[in-house]
Amino acid sequence: MKFKLIILLILSSMFANAQNEVWIKNSPEIRLSFKSNPIEIRWRPIDQMIMPVHYFGKHSMIRTDLMIGLNLWKFKIFSYTKYDEFNRFWTGGRFDLNLDFFNKKFLLNIQTRYFIGLNSNSDDHYYLIEYPRLALEKKLFVGILSYGKWKTSSAFNTGNWFVGPSIEVGLPYHFKVHVAFTNDVFHTNLFMLFIRLGYKIKL
Repeated sequence: MKFKLIILLILSSMFANAQNEVWIKNSPEIRLSFKSNPIEIRWRPIDQMIMPVHYFGKHSMIRTDLMIGLNLWKFKIFSYTKYDEFNRFWTGGRFDLNLDFFNKKFLLNIQTRYFIGLNSNSDDHYYLIEYPRLALEKKLFVGILSYGKWKTSSAFNTGNWFVGPSIEVGLPYHFKVHVAFTNDVFHTNLFMLFIRLGYKIKL
């Protein structure tokens, strides 16, 4: 059975002008998909957030994520579980919709993720991600990245919703890089620089 292995390194730097703070997210992800099987597995063995010490009493927080899903036409449906070193534990679902228009010149990816906390330390929360992009060349895309996270117990405008321009470039030897610079819609002094480097292996 042939399968495809994709290794991603996701780096996000979030910084607030007013507080003069910088947070860095380091999240390598391993993806495994099969040519003749709709099952897809994604694993983030170390999802690390590096931040000022006053948030957690230490400079970083480490989490582990596991996604097991199915590819169905334009959809991906995942069972998504994550656990961090502060004994916070969540399970939930992830739903991806991938559309293309005008002979794949315009692509649209929409993701929703909903998590239920499995203990008293873990709040229910959800994500919404939209990524429309236009192909300028075969391996060059420009678009808008929208990334939001909200607690289900809080008002919508108290969450974080980052929106801004992005560029994605295919590189030699099966590498690809995606960069976006975004601003929080609800917090004008909060920005996020998103960098994703991917490498694809077909076996």
